[in-house]
Amino acid sequence: MKTNTSTNLIACAVIAGAFTIGFVSAPALAQPDRDAPFEFRFNFSPNELASVSDAQSLLVRLEQDVRRYCGGNGKMSIDERRFVNTCIDTTMKDSIAKFGSSTLAQAYQSRADG
Repeated sequence: MKTNTSTNLIACAVIAGAFTIGFVSAPALAQPDRDAPFEFRFNFSPNELASVSDAQSLLVRLEQDVRRYCGGNGKMSIDERRFVNTCIDTTMKDSIAKFGSSTLAQAYQSRADG
């Protein structure tokens, strides 16, 4: 039984490492400006996907970076605010999908639910 658990843990670590390399080298894409491609890079450790509480911490960092990238300030028109909010929502959803982590998806969904 320990052999299966050890093998599974090693396989998970290898997959997570490969995914991390792929995620870091392939930026999440969205289009805040229709004429210019959007590129968002985010670094993380596979350990941050180990539990829901770790994933929630990663989610906080991700959202801070996304909000910083998408911009916005207190003196925006309604259309500008809508554009920034769309950028944030799209980038968060695209980024969460690129992780391919059910733990992170669960943490993201629990934040959206309440």
